[in-house]
Amino acid sequence: MNEKMKKTLLILGIIACLIFQYIGIFLGAEDLRIIGGICITIAALGPLCINKLYRMSREKEFPEAVRQEEIEFHDERNALIRSRAKARTSDISRWLVAAIAWINYLIRGSLWMTLALFGVFVLMYILDFCYTEKYRNEM
Repeated sequence: MNEKMKKTLLILGIIACLIFQYIGIFLGAEDLRIIGGICITIAALGPLCINKLYRMSREKEFPEAVRQEEIEFHDERNALIRSRAKARTSDISRWLVAAIAWINYLIRGSLWMTLALFGVFVLMYILDFCYTEKYRNEM
């Protein structure tokens, strides 16, 4: 697919997202809230199209800078930094989910929400253990 066709599809995608956004806003106030919510969710893809258009214009304007960014992205040091940042984010998210579960319990929120948040908290530890064992066996 050539570049002109990609740009056309991305612009059509942005227009479609705007249409879905307006439909979602108008349907969200009526009895069709579920359909309105779905439309708003689809409209959230609009910024991705805008970002891709920006990236395409940047690649055309500064090809050497884009090539250098790719090299830096795949560099071992930067990959290690991103990996450590993800691990730290996971630790923070895990305790944030636990705190929200406790707050929901203390304000006598719905039981299903408290149990779902607690399930996510436990699932994070299970996945952490599974991936730790997987990577330990690979190395």
